Amino acid sequence: MDAIEQVPATVELPKAPRGWRVGRYGITLLALLMALALWTLVSAFSSPFFFPSPLAVGKALVELTANGTLPHAVGISYFRILVGWAVGCAAAIPLALAAGRIGFVRQLVEPFFNFFRFVPPIAFLGVAILWFGIGEGSKVAIIIYTSLFTVFMNTMAGAAAVDETPSRAALCLGATRRQVLWRVVLPATVPAILVGMRVGMGFSFMSVVAAEMIAANEGVGFMIYNARLFLKTANAFAGILTLGLMGLVADLAFRLIARKLFPKHALPF
Repeated sequence: MDAIEQVPATVELPKAPRGWRVGRYGITLLALLMALALWTLVSAFSSPFFFPSPLAVGKALVELTANGTLPHAVGISYFRILVGWAVGCAAAIPLALAAGRIGFVRQLVEPFFNFFRFVPPIAFLGVAILWFGIGEGSKVAIIIYTSLFTVFMNTMAGAAAVDETPSRAALCLGATRRQVLWRVVLPATVPAILVGMRVGMGFSFMSVVAAEMIAANEGVGFMIYNARLFLKTANAFAGILTLGLMGLVADLAFRLIARKLFPKHALPF
């Protein structure tokens, strides 16, 4: 009995060492340097028309930035991505919440979503140009189509998986169904919504590049396609690196905003 009483009520886990964060970033930096060294080694045994060196790509980035081509392309692509992604999320989330909680709505919309989510966005590009023209409307429409299904499926799955016990308890205490939706269901669905929005943003980048390569005369995707036509492989690699950096910046901004707005549901990675 005395031995049991001497056991502390709580067990404190050892704190992470103060240099852990520095060490983690150091590993990432080491991986980047290794990738850069491997890139340099492979490019040394290849023609610059097929696999340019990091130095050549760096020069291309500097030239494209200096003459304004790259900043203009980045701005155009960012505009298309963010507008289409935001509209797609705004349309998908309310409908997905209703479908996740109301069986009739789910049976009504789920067959259509399950059908169209297997049709690639690029298949609708010709129709989008016919409907919305060659301008921004067709590209934004393709991105809306892309992000819509990803956000919808994640949100609907999250809403359908919410534990019914808190909802029933709130109803028994006099809460209305609208209050249950806003105070119980929606907060519990936030993690699924955030994951869907984050994945949908990644797919939006893929869609905008495909759309810009086929039906655009500006944007990062058009810049990559145009570089291929003129055998400017370094410019194409510069565009690819730019897309990756654009995605990293957008993802970082999304995570920071999500952490500020929903501190209890911060994304783990």
